Amino acid sequence: MSDAVADALGVLAAGGDPAVVEHGVSALEDRGCDVRVETVTTTSAGLKRIRSASVDCVVSDHRPPEWDGIEFLRRVREIVSDVPFVLYTADGSEAVASEAIAAGVTDYVPRDPPGESDESDADADDVGDGTDDNGGDGVDGTDSGDDALAAAIRSAVERAGQDGETADTANRHADHARRLETLVSNLPGFVYRCRNEPEWPMEIVKGDSESVTGYTTAELESDEVVWGDDVLLPDDAERTWEVVQEAMDSDSEFEVTYRIHTKDGSIKWMWERGQLVTPEDGDEPVLEGFIFDITERKRYEEELERRNRELERFTSIVSHDLRNPLNVASGRVELAREEVESNHLDRAAAAHEHMESLIDDLLELARSGERITETEPVSLSAVVRRAWRNVATGDATLAVEIDRTVEADPSRLAQLVENLARNAVEHAGDDVTVTVGEIGGDRGPTEGGDSQKRFYVEDNGPGIPEEHREDVFEMGFSTEEDGTGFGLPIVAQIAEAHGWNVEATAGTDGGARIAVTGVEWD
Repeated sequence: MSDAVADALGVLAAGGDPAVVEHGVSALEDRGCDVRVETVTTTSAGLKRIRSASVDCVVSDHRPPEWDGIEFLRRVREIVSDVPFVLYTADGSEAVASEAIAAGVTDYVPRDPPGESDESDADADDVGDGTDDNGGDGVDGTDSGDDALAAAIRSAVERAGQDGETADTANRHADHARRLETLVSNLPGFVYRCRNEPEWPMEIVKGDSESVTGYTTAELESDEVVWGDDVLLPDDAERTWEVVQEAMDSDSEFEVTYRIHTKDGSIKWMWERGQLVTPEDGDEPVLEGFIFDITERKRYEEELERRNRELERFTSIVSHDLRNPLNVASGRVELAREEVESNHLDRAAAAHEHMESLIDDLLELARSGERITETEPVSLSAVVRRAWRNVATGDATLAVEIDRTVEADPSRLAQLVENLARNAVEHAGDDVTVTVGEIGGDRGPTEGGDSQKRFYVEDNGPGIPEEHREDVFEMGFSTEEDGTGFGLPIVAQIAEAHGWNVEATAGTDGGARIAVTGVEWD
């Protein structure tokens, strides 16, 4: 380790098992390095720590929906761009890796789930000094999960301790190339060096190019296969060239997506990131970067776009094609009432009101599943009280027994609470008492003693029969004859869009309790 790292180095462990990170830094401590590890379990706590104190390295788990390490990385990069950030996950994939790299990760470590690695008990000292056979200081992709993480942490911390002003250009490029190779060692992608020419002739290719393109690294490095002529789809060639040259003109990194023809003739989507570098021998600048196969992610995005278009058509039909004739029918009933008195007209009017409720719930259900792109700290108690005022609650009573600031979309959180309040009043009566509290607080002991963050909305009504507690979140299910069966499914969809979960249990006083789990707060 560099002598520059003389003081204690601060490692921020975010979102995961602290023991994993402790194992990762143990090799550093055995080598005489003083390392402080601080653990945070919420995004807001992590960002607060980064703003208020010096952090030399961030080590984050990634296990959505409980902890989204990539989103945490993006938030960190908004505050500080150069702090080393190591992301580890037991659910690695090319999509996760490409997102992490695009967000500015320093090292990415796929880890075997507990019990699946034959080397999981290896001591962190076995990592040695992290130097591979080629003289690199990255992870070579063959270590066990814990040892690979240990090497990545050590490498990142050592980079944090180096004097960037005295490191020469060649060392920076060598470190950059080794880091890129580390990132793709276990992923469907490869590192390359090529000349900045429209044909993109490859000089060096390392990684799993064959599973991505069908061509071996030797074929791509030879004149037999030219990337720009034989692999890159002609329709995307001009746009790709323009994106790269624009980045070169501004002396910045580039990112570009395009399609390729594989060796067997199929078409795949690639995501590429690179930059112009000057070789150590002083030759003409070349491009260095990495290429990932993002075909599956593109298919997912296309499917999502298709579903969104269908959703827009559905809401249009519900809003206009159904509501307009219903309004006409309701108007005709009112005109008929002026001419005659009949119980049949009363029943028709009641049916129209029920249809109106169904339409409103269908529209709300459709919108509740929309993706949440931004959250912010929100006072849960304030949202609950505002939502209560928006619901026809009659003589019902609200008791708020929680004072937490949660990470949420304010309007969608209000929508969730409104539906829970409305559901309680409709099923328990106008004189019901609705309580919002924290599980683990005075009214809600945490079953099993776990520390998961949860809040609940419960009433003192008749409750939900145990055999129906899972059914109530199914579309169209209702314990009431005239219920629409959409209220709690809407709640479930809003919770899912936040990365939360919901469950129905018995309330403290025998009524219904809806618990929201996986919430993030200070």
